[in-house]
Amino acid sequence: MLTRKKLQTTIILTIGIILLINIISDRFFVRLDFTANHQYSLSQATKNILKSLNEPVTVTAYFSENLPPNVERVRSNFKDLLIEYSNYADGNLVYDFVNPTKDQRTEIDAQRAGIMPIMINVRQKDQVKQQRAYLGAVVQYGDKKEAIPFIQPGSPMEYTLSSTIKKLTVKYKPVVGFL
Repeated sequence: MLTRKKLQTTIILTIGIILLINIISDRFFVRLDFTANHQYSLSQATKNILKSLNEPVTVTAYFSENLPPNVERVRSNFKDLLIEYSNYADGNLVYDFVNPTKDQRTEIDAQRAGIMPIMINVRQKDQVKQQRAYLGAVVQYGDKKEAIPFIQPGSPMEYTLSSTIKKLTVKYKPVVGFL
């Protein structure tokens, strides 16, 4: 009888602790990065840019599907970066991934936005073929748009995206005059 009561108490306390941890973790965002080069941490400058956003920034990422694994990793890393940006921007960063090769209309929209296709080598059954691929994004803030035409594998994605957002969101550019 005594052990059964202890078991019930232990189960109830365990469930209560799990619920409490879940509620706290929902309200506070914390991520620890133990990699040597802090690969999964945003710089303080990027965090400042994201926290200072007054209006929503929309990032439309144009990535083709069925890409080779080394190129697909770029898509995955960019998506992870956008998730991280969204967490720090307090709802002021919205992103969407579009496959421009799904139909001709979407492909034309991507090209009009400034995202051009590139040719990549794809190895299939001891053959090397070339495939058209889209690896770019369009950042929009209010009525301003800026294209990142090509996100190169291994490139500094955080710097590119943060500088594009900063360029769009700056309101007053200082004027420098030379005499």
